[in-house]
Amino acid sequence: MLRVPPLVAYQRFVRQVGSGIERMEIAEFYCRNVAVLLPVLLVLLLVVLPSANNRKARSVGSVAAAAAPPTDPSDCDLLGCGGIYECYGNGWVNYLPYRAGERYNIPLSAFHTGASTQQGQPECLLGTANNYLPWVTEDGRLTVRPGPHALDLSSLRLSDHGVQSLVQGVSALIPLEEVLHLSIARNELTLVPSPTLKKFQNVRLLSLSGNFFTEFSNDTAEHNRLPLLTKLRVLDMRNCSLRTLPEAFFRNVNLEYLFLSHNRITTLPAEIFYPLRSLLHLDLSNMDTRRTGEERIENPFMKLIAGVDLHQDIFFPLISLVFLDLSNTRLEYQAFIALRSVQRRVKYVSYCNIGLPAIVDYLFVSKKIAMLDISYNVGVAQSLHSASFTLLADSLEVLYFKDSMVQQLNWLVPLQRLRVLNLRGNILRMLQRESFANLTHLEQLDLSYNYISAWNQQILTTTTALQSVNLRNNSIVILTTDMLYDFSRLSAMGLGGNTIQCSCNYVKFLRNILHNRTDVAGAYTISAEPLIVGRRGSGTISNKLSLQHVQLFDYEESEYLCMNFTSNQKLDPLELQDCMIPEDELINSNIPEEGEDEPAHAKNHTLVYILVSVAVSFLILTGVGLFYYWFHIKYFFKIMKNSAVLSFFNDEKLYLDKSGLLKEADFHYDVFVSYSNADRSWVLDHLLPNMEGVSQINLCLHERDFEVGYGILENIISCMDRSRCLMLIVSESFLLSHWCQFEMHLAQHRLLETRRDELILVLLEDIPRRKCPKTLSYLLKTKTYIKWPTKSVHEQALFWKRLHKTLLTSKA
Repeated sequence: MLRVPPLVAYQRFVRQVGSGIERMEIAEFYCRNVAVLLPVLLVLLLVVLPSANNRKARSVGSVAAAAAPPTDPSDCDLLGCGGIYECYGNGWVNYLPYRAGERYNIPLSAFHTGASTQQGQPECLLGTANNYLPWVTEDGRLTVRPGPHALDLSSLRLSDHGVQSLVQGVSALIPLEEVLHLSIARNELTLVPSPTLKKFQNVRLLSLSGNFFTEFSNDTAEHNRLPLLTKLRVLDMRNCSLRTLPEAFFRNVNLEYLFLSHNRITTLPAEIFYPLRSLLHLDLSNMDTRRTGEERIENPFMKLIAGVDLHQDIFFPLISLVFLDLSNTRLEYQAFIALRSVQRRVKYVSYCNIGLPAIVDYLFVSKKIAMLDISYNVGVAQSLHSASFTLLADSLEVLYFKDSMVQQLNWLVPLQRLRVLNLRGNILRMLQRESFANLTHLEQLDLSYNYISAWNQQILTTTTALQSVNLRNNSIVILTTDMLYDFSRLSAMGLGGNTIQCSCNYVKFLRNILHNRTDVAGAYTISAEPLIVGRRGSGTISNKLSLQHVQLFDYEESEYLCMNFTSNQKLDPLELQDCMIPEDELINSNIPEEGEDEPAHAKNHTLVYILVSVAVSFLILTGVGLFYYWFHIKYFFKIMKNSAVLSFFNDEKLYLDKSGLLKEADFHYDVFVSYSNADRSWVLDHLLPNMEGVSQINLCLHERDFEVGYGILENIISCMDRSRCLMLIVSESFLLSHWCQFEMHLAQHRLLETRRDELILVLLEDIPRRKCPKTLSYLLKTKTYIKWPTKSVHEQALFWKRLHKTLLTSKA
């Protein structure tokens, strides 16, 4: 830190500025430079004078030469904090690793009871940028120890010209090449001060947050890129009203940490990150993606799809990237393909609330993701399946999947290395043992704010490492013995907010709560009776497990009241008189001892054997019957199914002519003809002339007799019921037509329903057995059909004679 007396320093500055002004009176000089001198005086007071910094703001201590307060090692990290550059923290928990290459210190806990939003935005796993910038406060002030290595020009309302003049003046007081920490945050800059930054050749940490870099034009080309700063490692450009960045903006720097959150970026150039081969940490969270000028457009659909547009290979150059935060930044639908370009070294990823539509393999090309947050993406749950996370089976340790409408957990099977799982705020209803079978490393599980009910089998038998479970605000009504067994494996849990029925099990669970607080804030210890865990027939004395080591982290009396559903009242379970059980009774007191009921047990086994034998015999006989009568049984059920479907349409409103329903009414047609379009020429050239022209038999053809303006289904049903008999012109094309198939099923249904037997089958060609459907096979076996002869004229004449006779007989 410079120990220059303020008066001497000020005189030096005045002499330097005044030496370049010839023949100018001192009063005139002060008047013209007052805008520059006042900020310089402020800087002199805050930078040159020794002072003691606190965590949130700069202030002058009561004693000017007072020593700086002791540093807190938990607030220091590898980014210029520690060693000779102590930092005092910015009031936020520091998530950064203490040394390069180590893990981030992101806190993980299942004991969350409050709201799931933070500053109006959903709370995500990776926190905010403040957790990774311990050297600067939210308002841009430096928190490092004062000295020539730190220059704080934040919150001075400096304009573009003002900051240039101010830095020029400060250069007379301190060597700018020694500045390592620089903040020009919270000023009124509209241009990136590249010419000014060029003077800080050795700066390592730079904050430009809170300015207004809204436009980059060709008229100010020197401000469209950062200057050559080879030592710059951290750049903070949060909340700068950025809408985009020039393609060459980072060409002259080699950053490791880049913070661009809380801007208005809607697109980025495809090659923007090409110079940043060493970038480790990228924060693109909390972008305001609303389009300028669309504030008055009330279009909810546009609000859903509006987002940041990213090139599909935008992350490809970031070969060293370890940390990627896209939290609360909505992406346009086609921009999600850009996530496949995320490189293989990434370990910390947040896709929280980005509008992710589905889980697809290209999201996890990295295969090394250790911490993943995909919360608040409602559409994702519909695409989940057992192999959704297979690519992360060997790496994923922490998964946050909150408020995403998750309904089932079969997708958990591959995640054998998972340690922390947060499923808060979904719509889970049942828990099954198979879902947790492979989670042998699971330590923390948050299932709060779901709809989970009680379970009747132990589901946590394989999760031997599990320590804490959060089951707050679910639909648990009773505590079963299997649930108590599962709880006995834990060290901490939460059950508050459930409407649990008043029962002796619940009373035993809560009655010995010790009201002395433990080391965990807000926790109470459960001192419940031991549980019997031995099984009959094991040959060993039953072991006992207790719940006295389990802590309720969320205990409040109002949260743990029980419900009397008879009186519909909530009661204090510790005051129920009906469950004052002696101290030596066990929770499972109704479980019989070993050998107590062996005769009854033997009787039960005999009964089981008899029932099993009868059931097996019945199944064998049923199988033999199905084998011999399978065709008829299958066809019967198919007829029943068709009848059930068609009965849905059996309403008088479907008939175009109500008289067709009367038994006494005359039929309008003699024959309803069902044929495919491919057989149309045969119907019109052969069938129609020989029927209507020769025998005066009135045919119903769909292309001629269906009434215009009505549905096809209505016309079919109406014309069938107004026809004396039904004729099917069967060919291979007939079997390929969906409408013909429908007419065949409908014809059979109508004949069964009206007990009529007038169905005529005309085969235009031989039908291979493999192409013949079951319905037609049955009809060919039970009905006499007539086949159209294709070669002999004599046989064709005989064909028409037989057909005329059949139709005339039916008509008579």
